[in-house]
Amino acid sequence: MDAELKHRLPAAWRLEEVGYAANSPTTAGLFRGRNGFVKVLRSYRLWPALELAPAEFRVLALAGDLWRYEADVYLDGLASSLPTGLRLPELYSAELLDDDHLALVVENVRTAESPWDRDRYGRAAELLGRLGVRLTANDALPAAADRSPGRLTRLMIEGFVEQFAIRPLLDPATWRHPLLAGSGLREELAQLAARIPRLLAELARRPQLMSHGDACPQNLLVPADAPDTFVAIDWTLSGLVAAGDDLGQLLIGRAHSGELTVDELADLRELVIRRYHAGLIAEGRDGISQDDVRAGLDGALILRSAFLSIPLDRLAETVTDELATLVAQRLELTRYLVELGAVSLST
Repeated sequence: MDAELKHRLPAAWRLEEVGYAANSPTTAGLFRGRNGFVKVLRSYRLWPALELAPAEFRVLALAGDLWRYEADVYLDGLASSLPTGLRLPELYSAELLDDDHLALVVENVRTAESPWDRDRYGRAAELLGRLGVRLTANDALPAAADRSPGRLTRLMIEGFVEQFAIRPLLDPATWRHPLLAGSGLREELAQLAARIPRLLAELARRPQLMSHGDACPQNLLVPADAPDTFVAIDWTLSGLVAAGDDLGQLLIGRAHSGELTVDELADLRELVIRRYHAGLIAEGRDGISQDDVRAGLDGALILRSAFLSIPLDRLAETVTDELATLVAQRLELTRYLVELGAVSLST
C-alpha cells in the first residue's frame, strides 16, 4: 500500500500493517488495529494486471462498483442468509477514502488453537452446502455477483489461470529448472489444458448454486469462544457456480500450506462430498445428487489447483532445502490433480 494512501487512514486507529500474499486485485492493504482488523479495498482501475484480463471481464470490472464486492457482502444483508454455525465478522465501519479506495473495519476474531480434523472438515462442508442453498434461494450475494451459469468459472480460467499459470507451464524453458526437470508433468498438463473447454461445458450444465468463492480453511476462522462454528472472511467475487465448487478451496487450502498431504486430501474428498450433500438435503435441495457435488468439487480442483499448485513465482529464487521441499510437495499434489482430471474427463 502506498504511503500517501496509508496517511489517509485515521491516525486514531493505531494500525499495524499485516503482510499478505498480494494476489487479490482489489486488496490495497491489510492492517491490525486496537479496535479491529482493517482491509483497504481498491478499484479494479488500479489493478496493474487489468490489461491482461479478458476484454469481457475488463468491461465488467470498470463498468460499476465491482471492486466494492466484499464491502457489499457486509452491507447488503447477506448475514441474514447464513446457516447457524457460520457467521461474518462484526462490521464496525466502512469508510470511503476516495473514489477508488474503501476501508472496512471488522472484528479481529480471536481464533481457537484446534486442529482441522475430519470432524471439522465435515462440519465445514455441510455448512457450505447449506450456505449455497440459502444464498441461492434468497439471491443474497451482492448485485455485482455473476448470475450467469458457467460464466464466472470461465472468466476466472481465461483471465487468470490461462494468463498466469498455463502459459508458463506449457513453456519448455520452465521445465528446465532443476527442481522441475524430469517430472514429466509438462505433457500431462498440456493434455489437461486442451480439455478445459469440455470441462467448462460440463460444469455449466450441472446444478448451480451461489458460493463464498474462496472457502479455504484459512478463510473459515474457528473462533475461540465457539470452536464448533466458523467465521467466514475474505469473500471473493462469486456468483452461480457448479454445486460443490466451494469444496475445492476447502480441500486445497491446507494442501498448499503443507499441512495436508495428498493422501489425506484424497481421503477427505469423499467425506466432504457426503457432508456437503447432507447440507443440501437439510435445506430442502434434494434434486442435486452426490455425483453433481463430486463433479463440482473435482472441476474446481482440476481447473484451478492443477495449474496453480506449482509455485512458479518462486522458481527464480536460489534453490534451498525449503524451496526444494515445497516444490517436491507441490509436484506430488499436481500429479494427483492431473490424474484426477484424467479420470474425471474419461467418464
